[in-house]
Parts: sequence; C-alpha cells; structure tokens
Amino acid sequence: MFLILLLSSFVFALEVCLDFSSKTEDPFVNKLIVSKIESFALESGLKLSCSEGSLKIPVSFSFSERPLSISSRQRVSSYILSLSLNIGSENFSASVPYSLPSGAFAELPRRKAVDELLSRLKLPILKYFSEIYRGKRAP
Repeated sequence: MFLILLLSSFVFALEVCLDFSSKTEDPFVNKLIVSKIESFALESGLKLSCSEGSLKIPVSFSFSERPLSISSRQRVSSYILSLSLNIGSENFSASVPYSLPSGAFAELPRRKAVDELLSRLKLPILKYFSEIYRGKRAP
C-alpha cells in the first residue's frame, strides 16, 4: 500500500524547471547552491524537468564575503558570509560568520560556513516550494 502511495505521488508531481541565471567566481559555491536548491525542490514534492510543459522558476543569487577582524599578525582571521537568493518572486537571505584560526585549515571552515548558510535557508525555501506544489502560490 505504501509503495502505491509513493508511486502515485511521483505521477502527480508538478514539473518545474529551475533556471539558474547567476554564478559566482567560486565553482564550489556554485555547485553547492545549485545542488541544494534542486534537492530542496525535490524534497518539497516537485519534479525537476525542463520540458515544454514545465513551470519555469528563475533562480538568481549573490554571494559575498567580508572581513571582520584582523589577527595580531595583521592577517584577516574572521569573515562573514552573506547569501541572497531570489527564487521566483521570493527573496531569501542569510549571513554566517566563520574564522580561520591558522593557515592549516585552508578552505574547510569556509565550506562549512557555506553549508551552514544553506541549512539556515532550508525551511523557508521548502515552505515556498511546497506552497507552489499545492497551488497556493504562483512562482
């Protein structure tokens, strides 16, 4: 019975095409944002397909990184990452601080901060996509 319900949910899923129009200079950030937004859409019940009859939702984003503090050796040790997402007619934004205690960590704290940004935006984005799925909101 559960299998039948699961299969029927895929048959009646609303097909959407996410149109990513912006990119950052960092390929890791681009890939992570695109994959997370696509997984949020799938998690909310939407079906991703860019066929002729699918609903097109434009997605654009801007990503910035600002220094916050300087260490005793005159190196920037703390940053704040900001992400602003425009999905359809909605805007989502979040900021998160991170620090580099030493050069040994390289990109790991920054990558964790980007992942944290997207996890903070997950619930509002899921709510937006689920309202589109239920027909309560137009993209």
